[in-house]
Amino acid sequence: MKTGNRHTSNGVERDLLSPSAKAALLNKEAEGDKQRPRDEDILKVLPEAVYVTDADGRITFFNEAAVSLWGARPELGKSEFCRTWKLYRPDGTPVPPEESLAAFALKQKLPVRGDKTVAKRPDGSRVAFIPSSTPLVGNTGTIVGSVNVLMDVTELEASEQRRREDEPRFRCLFENVGAAVWEQDFSQVADLLDRLRAENVTDLRSHLQAHPELLEEAVARVKIIDVNPFAVQLFEATEKNELLRSLASVFLPETSQIFLEELVTIWEGGRQFGSDTALRTLSGRRIDAIFTITFDGQRCERAYVTILDISKRKASERRLEAVDKIAKAIASNLDLDYIVQTVTDAATELTGAKFGAFFYNLTDPQGERYTLYTLSGAPLAAFGHFQLPRNTAVFDPTFRGLGAVRSADIRADPRYGKSGPHFGMPKGHLPVVSYLAVPVMSRSGEVHGGLFLGHDEANVFTAEAEETVISIAAHAAIAIDNSQLLKAAEREVCERREAERAAQQLAAIVESSEDAILSIDLNGVITSWNAGAERLYGYTAEEAVGRPVTLLVPDDHLGEEFDMLARIRAGDRVAHFETVRRRKNRAVIPVSLTISPIRDNAGVTVGASKIARDISERKQAEQQKDLLIREMAHRVKNLFALASSVVNLSAKSARSADDLATAVGARLESLARAHALTLPRAASAETGEGGVMLQELLGTLLLPYAGETDRGNRVVIRGCDVSVSNSALTGLALVVHEFATNAAKYGALSTNSGRIDIECFDRGETLELVWTERDGPAVVEAGTEGFGTTLGQLTLEKQFRGKIVRIWDPQGLILRLIVPKNRLQQE
Repeated sequence: MKTGNRHTSNGVERDLLSPSAKAALLNKEAEGDKQRPRDEDILKVLPEAVYVTDADGRITFFNEAAVSLWGARPELGKSEFCRTWKLYRPDGTPVPPEESLAAFALKQKLPVRGDKTVAKRPDGSRVAFIPSSTPLVGNTGTIVGSVNVLMDVTELEASEQRRREDEPRFRCLFENVGAAVWEQDFSQVADLLDRLRAENVTDLRSHLQAHPELLEEAVARVKIIDVNPFAVQLFEATEKNELLRSLASVFLPETSQIFLEELVTIWEGGRQFGSDTALRTLSGRRIDAIFTITFDGQRCERAYVTILDISKRKASERRLEAVDKIAKAIASNLDLDYIVQTVTDAATELTGAKFGAFFYNLTDPQGERYTLYTLSGAPLAAFGHFQLPRNTAVFDPTFRGLGAVRSADIRADPRYGKSGPHFGMPKGHLPVVSYLAVPVMSRSGEVHGGLFLGHDEANVFTAEAEETVISIAAHAAIAIDNSQLLKAAEREVCERREAERAAQQLAAIVESSEDAILSIDLNGVITSWNAGAERLYGYTAEEAVGRPVTLLVPDDHLGEEFDMLARIRAGDRVAHFETVRRRKNRAVIPVSLTISPIRDNAGVTVGASKIARDISERKQAEQQKDLLIREMAHRVKNLFALASSVVNLSAKSARSADDLATAVGARLESLARAHALTLPRAASAETGEGGVMLQELLGTLLLPYAGETDRGNRVVIRGCDVSVSNSALTGLALVVHEFATNAAKYGALSTNSGRIDIECFDRGETLELVWTERDGPAVVEAGTEGFGTTLGQLTLEKQFRGKIVRIWDPQGLILRLIVPKNRLQQE
């Protein structure tokens, strides 16, 4: 029951209470009033503009939100909103004060909500709002004022205006963009997700995978609102409505998994999703696509999907991957039978041919003829009863290397049926309608043969298929060239061995043919002297005969001569030996000596004959040979060490024996190419033009060590690039090859994490190459230089007039190679 505006907690009239109870209740209510927030305080903090008027419309209360909206602070008890600020309708016509919403509510004594109104602020700016007014009724039932709320819609109006302005542009873009655009409504899908949440589903992905029927239901719930003309064209529809029925019409089984991820995105509150997927056109053709979907609206009632057809790109990627696998397969095996069979099978499979053949050139005494080398898609017996295929009008462009021949229907080709004796396909020939032939040509321009592909249906081979076969043919040509080079190298090794044996025999003959012949008695006095001795020692016969043979012996070899004389006197035989002798001009020369005793008729030794030959050139040759043998031993040792490093390095990343074999083979082949650069080139073949660029040379030499570490590329080459002439190529390659070999054996390249940074600087007249090793084993300064280091140092100093500076940095060895540029580039 009421007592003024208050009630007791038990519904009992306060007047029925005893005076003491009544006083206690009043005290309790007063205490509660102190803790309860006042209505005025609540209104002050509201975000919407609120103001209160008296019965005459004068403002008696306002909050700060109202001040912000009005742009001014009114005077309480005096200001009237409808008279202080000018009001306008949405069409711009003014609103008289007596027609304002607040005035209407006071007059009619009813709560009212108005339409959008615009107020002009004191500073001239305008603000749009929607007013509502509620009369305040006093205890006597009379109107004592009104409560007014003004909801600011300025930003909403601006947003709506922008939307109206953007709509034509959006529609224009929607209709004309070069991509398929779908406008969809996912609100019913959102309802399904809400239902699943209510059923306490927490892992949507797993739940939908376990209940595929729910995924199908979600697909059916998507409402397609609109599609653009490009989508109609892409999905091979005749009209737009065919695509508005259901998403299921363009889904493939693998598309559903991507759609599931879209639902997970909505489930997790995401607003955008994109992925690659596969779709189908209404004719059933598969297309690869990349799409992006953006969700808008509280219930995802607007979703915009953009779809780009990437079928051609995907097909190209698949072809490139396949061709790359073929290239690796034939590059790792130089057996010619394996190469052509692999190439034929691969070309047949990738182009969709029903059968394929590789014809290899064979010239017989009667002229140019071609024999079937291998076949794919049909047994070799299918061609066994035919004569060898000849260079017909159709085959001619292929076998002459003029280009590819592609025909949708070979029977309609004007060249078909022009060559005897069959004037077309012989009876029993494999049926060929679609036809594709590509020549296989070596780098020298020689035609190895051709790849021929056929199908018994028309229009099978596309331009993309032709490009694929051309690429396969190029790799096949390289592999065949390499196979032929291997056989040529084997023949060269045999010929070289024969030449070495002949040279050894010739050297033995030359070595036994001595020039200087003289004789001495048992006292060592010269008794005879020939012209060869004169040429060798510089003394004439008159100057030498009668003088001691020690005339020709250097002081430090006198003991050798005395010992030899003692053995001759004793009747002993002195074996052939080499020593040094002194010429008339005091120069010391190396000689080969053959000493035989001279006996009289009684067999008594009376002296000795000496046959001496100047072996200065041979000694120099032997020194050079020793140097070359040491270099060969050094290289062989290095190659074995590098081969071991290659195996170890490849084994750590290989996943199978085949992977290991492929990786090791590729690295060893790269190592062989790099090693070949360090060998001298034949002058007749290599001088005069060409050469290589420095960075190309460095890249080839370091290709065997290329790869990735956890810090980036194992080998980085940067800086300037200059040309290196053919005459300088071998020497420079030898020096860099030694750097790389030492790094692989002892330095950064001996570990998985090691890196080499090579930077080239153009210093004007000189080139500086800075070789920096990092992340390898601890650097320890070498106490002595190895043979390879010495060889590289001598090569650089003598051939290039350059120098090598070694810096034993604890973080890794640093080598600075400084070479005059003119020495690198002169022929």
